[in-house]
Amino acid sequence: MPLILGLDPGKDKFGWALVAYDGGLRASGITPTVLAGEVVSALLSGDLQRLLPFLLERPVGTVAPQNPSLVLLGNGTARKALIEILASMEQPFELVDESNTTLEARPLYWRLHPPRGFARFFPQSLRIPARPVDDLAAWALVLRFLSRKAGPFPTLPAIP
Repeated sequence: MPLILGLDPGKDKFGWALVAYDGGLRASGITPTVLAGEVVSALLSGDLQRLLPFLLERPVGTVAPQNPSLVLLGNGTARKALIEILASMEQPFELVDESNTTLEARPLYWRLHPPRGFARFFPQSLRIPARPVDDLAAWALVLRFLSRKAGPFPTLPAIP
């Protein structure tokens, strides 16, 4: 199944997510912006080995990433560096509105990592993820793009 690469740009780090066209997350990570050229090259070539140091999510049972057929870039203020990298690689991309994607990433985090113990009784709005969620914001960018193209997803695909 072809993949979409979502990039959530940031000044010091950027999140990336490889997502299937059904909205399912295949792999995601967060990378320092200074390493963006090397990591974007690995993402575009589907080289998972080079991505392992930055990999945060790879749901069980997912196949190894392959070359993405579409690249989506958040339109935030720090996008310039990633635009230059993608242009130097002659990689076409589409800009996607990234407003509030960090807030949209929090429920995605809790979906992947359900709270345990007493934390499960706290309202989701009061829970704070245990790590930065820039990669899941990139996933949210892709989901936003897909829902704009095909209409909203009734439910996200099951996580194995």
